[in-house]
Amino acid sequence: MSGPVSGARLLRSAAAFLAALSAAAPASAAGPRILDFGGLSWTVRRTAGPSAPGPNVFRDTQDQVRTDEAGRLVLSVRKREETWTACEIIARKATGYGTYRFDLDGGARDLDPGIVFGFFTWDPNPGLHNREIDIELSRWGDPEGPDGWFTVQPYERPGNQDSFRLPPASVYRFEMRWEPGSVSFACRADGREVRAWTFRGEVPDPGKARVRFNLWLFRGAPPAGPGPYDVVVSDFEFTPGR
Repeated sequence: MSGPVSGARLLRSAAAFLAALSAAAPASAAGPRILDFGGLSWTVRRTAGPSAPGPNVFRDTQDQVRTDEAGRLVLSVRKREETWTACEIIARKATGYGTYRFDLDGGARDLDPGIVFGFFTWDPNPGLHNREIDIELSRWGDPEGPDGWFTVQPYERPGNQDSFRLPPASVYRFEMRWEPGSVSFACRADGREVRAWTFRGEVPDPGKARVRFNLWLFRGAPPAGPGPYDVVVSDFEFTPGR
């Protein structure tokens, strides 16, 4: 029997319409893209224009950052029309003191000398140099420069940075152990130790720092080749400190 629509039915119809509209909305309208990797949940960064570091434009698309069928994280620097774009993921929770460990595919050693791969901690509070602690691979635009870097910021302070050269390998394993009063770094190539370094200077407490991975262009300068340039990260693990 037909008749006037009740208030309850109107509310149900409106709720169904809004749900359908939300499902059809693009990801950018629904909020930041979220990615799961290595037992943590990450926000994929997106910027409207050039931003630090670099400056670079950061994109959150699948071809820029994704996990593959093996669960590995794939980061990419690529050219979109006339603009080169970078990528970054940010842990959605703070982890703090403990041991961080991850593997990199050996191709990371052969990146364009102006591309930077980074794993680092970052607190948006500028105190204590944003509590930034870095593992980076880059030659900073110099084809003959060292490609591995361990840093407790500020990097320009004597004794706060250690650099080294990576030998050819199929897999590099990096480790960072952050404790009160010290940060210990290590790199292994196919299981062989390449570098170990411990910093015992002004070590920041964790504050609100969260870990990040990124891949970007030093000074925003285009690489020599057409790209895209990929770095594959696997076996990321965090063990909380005691």
